[in-house]
Amino acid sequence: MRTLAAAILILLGCNDNSKSSPQAGSAAPTVIVTKSEITKNGVPVDPWNTPAPTRNPNDLPTLGERRVLADKACPSVTGPFFFELVKNGKTSHILGTRHISVGLAKFPDIVGKTIDSASLAVFEIAPDDVTNGTHVSEPLKKELGPKDWAHFEELIGSAAAQGFIENEPDVAALSMMVLYEDISNTLESQIQKRAGDHHIRMIGLETSAFQDGVLAKLLDFRMLKATIEQTKDRAEIAADSKKDLSEYCAGTDDSPGMDDESREKMLKSGYTKAELDAQDEILVFKRNADWIPKLSKLFEQDNVFVAVGADHLIGARGVIELMKAQGFEVKRITK
Repeated sequence: MRTLAAAILILLGCNDNSKSSPQAGSAAPTVIVTKSEITKNGVPVDPWNTPAPTRNPNDLPTLGERRVLADKACPSVTGPFFFELVKNGKTSHILGTRHISVGLAKFPDIVGKTIDSASLAVFEIAPDDVTNGTHVSEPLKKELGPKDWAHFEELIGSAAAQGFIENEPDVAALSMMVLYEDISNTLESQIQKRAGDHHIRMIGLETSAFQDGVLAKLLDFRMLKATIEQTKDRAEIAADSKKDLSEYCAGTDDSPGMDDESREKMLKSGYTKAELDAQDEILVFKRNADWIPKLSKLFEQDNVFVAVGADHLIGARGVIELMKAQGFEVKRITK
């Protein structure tokens, strides 16, 4: 998704915590490398016995640390949302993806082999789609007010928050969601590269501009403010990421749309049940229904490979059940 990609780029640009900055008012140590020795401020240093620099406890996790967390939560994908669909002698496949933190190498080999032999690869958005929606920045710091802005800084770090003083609410909201995600590991891009290496044509089910509009509508200022106020601390964000990633890799998530915990938080912030149901309708179910005639037509070919968010596949109104209603025989493949 364009907005998610933008949030990732912002984090990469503003939150490089791989190098600790010197404290205010102190000079950075001078390091001189010669042929015979390493010195710090003129004093010889043994590089093998030099303690690691002390990190500020407010620093965000580095990309390396995020990768370690993702690997612990998901060593491998043991229950992929991977389905074979057959109708009129034609066989195609759908993979439910998680956009970040899990790579193609963690999936059973059958997934990669299926991509390699595909006649066509289909994604939510085509890889060459460069369309953009309308983007409107808002004075977020001013609109949030001192209390909420201070908490936002606590959550994403004061340095990163400077990039959101005036910005789009959806990008600010997504920046919080990916704090503990391995944003260097993007499944769709890896699938697209593999398909490209095998010269497989790739198309999209909808446009980037359309997704821009959906996310901007749902992740508006009201949602950003509610998310900030209902998020206790970074530990809560980390726990949510771990839970979501673990469930995805185990293949146990069977509830599309906003989960019960998130619903409870949004209800506390002033949203009504009808408003939250309408959001799920726009983000998930309406799009599912829109994809069905497109997929049915595409599946008149053989060996089509489809990769869309796993949330779109599950549940009574998910793509899998809707394709069954179209007369497709469906089998889930987990090995």
